[in-house]
Amino acid sequence: MKTRLSNAIWEGLDPGLETYLNIASTFSRGVSRIWEAGAASSRLLRAATEYRAAGQPSVEGAAANALRNLAHIPNNSLESLAYVNDISHLLYAKTLFDTFLSETTQFLFLLVPRAIGENQQVPLRGLIDPLCRNEAITQAASARAREIAGLSFADRIQFIRRSFALEITIPPDTWEGVALGSSFSNDRAAQDQGTFQLHLDSRGEIVSNEKAPRTSTNLRHDDVCWAIESYERTARTIAEAVFIQILKQGDHPAVQLLLKGSTLNLDLSPSYERVGD
Repeated sequence: MKTRLSNAIWEGLDPGLETYLNIASTFSRGVSRIWEAGAASSRLLRAATEYRAAGQPSVEGAAANALRNLAHIPNNSLESLAYVNDISHLLYAKTLFDTFLSETTQFLFLLVPRAIGENQQVPLRGLIDPLCRNEAITQAASARAREIAGLSFADRIQFIRRSFALEITIPPDTWEGVALGSSFSNDRAAQDQGTFQLHLDSRGEIVSNEKAPRTSTNLRHDDVCWAIESYERTARTIAEAVFIQILKQGDHPAVQLLLKGSTLNLDLSPSYERVGD
C-alpha cells in the first residue's frame, strides 16, 4: 500500500514542486531519525538503570547474557552516553536545518533568478546560448546561496522573507529555541572537555595552557529537545510558505502529508538522485 500510494503521489507532478518536496521531506525524515534514535537510547538507558536498581537479579536462559552486559556498564558511562547523545542529536539537527535553508535559498534563486542580485558575473556565451544561460544561472544561484549560508540562521530567514516577499511568522519561543541550538557549535562541543592554548616559549619549545572546560550542565536534555523541535517547526513554516505562496500548491496531497508531519506514505520521488549515487 505504501509503495502504491507513494508512486501515485509523484505522478504528474510539476518539476518544481517535486524538487521542493524532496528537499523538505529529506529534512523531515532526518528529524524523524533523531527522535527515533532518542527513543531507542532512552529505552536502553532506562533498562540499564532499572536493572541495576533492582539489584541485578539473576536471570536464566537466553536473556541472561544480555542482562549481564547491562550490569557491567558503570553509572558514569551511562551519564556520558546520555550527554554525548544529546550533543550528537543537537549538532545533527543543526546540520539538517543548515542544509534545508541552503537548499531552499538556492531553489528560490533558480525560480526567481533576479533575486540573485545584479553584481553577478555571467559569461557572454550565457547571453547567447539558452543552455549556457541556464548553466550560468545555476552557478550564480549556487554561489549566492553559499554566500548567504555564512549568515546566522535568523539573518538567512530574514533574507528569504525579504528577497522573495514571503510571509513567514515564527513565534518568539521558537526563535529562542533556534537561537539556543545555534549557540551550541562543534567548537563548543569540543570545549566541553577543555582545550589547550599552544605557543612557543622563549626557548622555542612548544608549551600549552589548558583552558577550563565548560561543564555539561550547560546543556540539558530538555533544552536539546526544545532546540530540535524549534528547528522542525521553523523549517515546516518556511516550507509551507514556499508551497503556498511561491508554488501555489498548498492543497496537493503530498504537500498536506508533509505539512502534517507525516512521512509514512511520502517517499522521495523515484526520479530523485543523490549526488554520488
